[in-house]
Formats: sequence, C-alpha cells, structure tokens
Amino acid sequence: MDFSADVRWQPLTLLFLVASAWWVKWPLFAVVGALGDGWRRPRIPVAATAALVAVGAAALVVTILKNTAERARPPIADPGLDPIGAIPASTSFPSGHAATAFAAAVAVGLLCPRLRRPLLALAALVALSRVYLGVHYVSDVLVGSALGAGIGFATAWFARSVREAPIGREVSPGRL
Repeated sequence: MDFSADVRWQPLTLLFLVASAWWVKWPLFAVVGALGDGWRRPRIPVAATAALVAVGAAALVVTILKNTAERARPPIADPGLDPIGAIPASTSFPSGHAATAFAAAVAVGLLCPRLRRPLLALAALVALSRVYLGVHYVSDVLVGSALGAGIGFATAWFARSVREAPIGREVSPGRL
C-alpha cells in the first residue's frame, strides 16, 4: 500500500480514476460484447447477455463474501494511508470492481476471441486502479480477479453450449 502511494503521478492518477469509474467496471464490457455480437448479427446478443449474467453472478458472490469477511478498507485499517477519491462504504474483500470487470471481460473474450486481449487488459487496469487509488489491498484484487475470471469462463461455456445446441436435442457443452 505504501508503494502505490509512493508512485503516484498525476497523469497515471487520472487514468486510474477513469478506469475505476462505475461505467468502466462492467457496462463498457457489455457494450463491447454487444458490438461484437453485432458483427455476427445473431437473433440473441450472446456475448452481451453473457457479460450481464457474469456480472450479476460475480456481484452476488462478491456481496456474500464481503458480508462474510468484513475486511476493513486499507485507509480505515490504517488512517495513515491517503486514498484518492471517496472510500466506498462496503468492506474490502474481495474487490467487486476486479470481479465484475474480469467476469465480463472473460465472458465476452471467450465468445468474441478478437476482443479478448484488449478486454483482459482493460479488466487488469480496472483491478490495478483499486490498489493504486488506495481502496483495496492487493489480495482483494487478486481474489476478485480470479473469482470474476472463473465466473466469466463458466458463463461463456454455458452460453456457447446453449447457442450450439440443436433445437430439440440435449444440450452439449461444446468447446471454448
């Protein structure tokens, strides 16, 4: 936490404030998924829908874990730390920003492979922003990222298996 406070630089701070904004942590990923769906013109926007389902599942799991762990945010546990921006009212563990960003990025990235790298890079930027801004510990972000990635993978797997299932036949998992 001290290291992130020591390396603060105004242009980087502005980048991380934008990356940490509510509309970046998952709505942007759903919009990108919808655009990815638009290239194929499906009847149902699979990638956008998978992103929304993954985000909802990640948010639910994070809420349950936050209420169970009740870990204080870094500036609350150590008043000597200087966060940038407002300190969220929720507890610290795990990072909801990291979980929802990775859930949406992985779900869309697996369904729209050409978008995978930029989406994962953006999700990593969102996760890193939370530590840089001083509102999460590194472990909060790592667990949130892993949790979100797992939920995103499961959601994409399910979406692909439903999309590839012939009508009137049993659903087969397909390959990711």
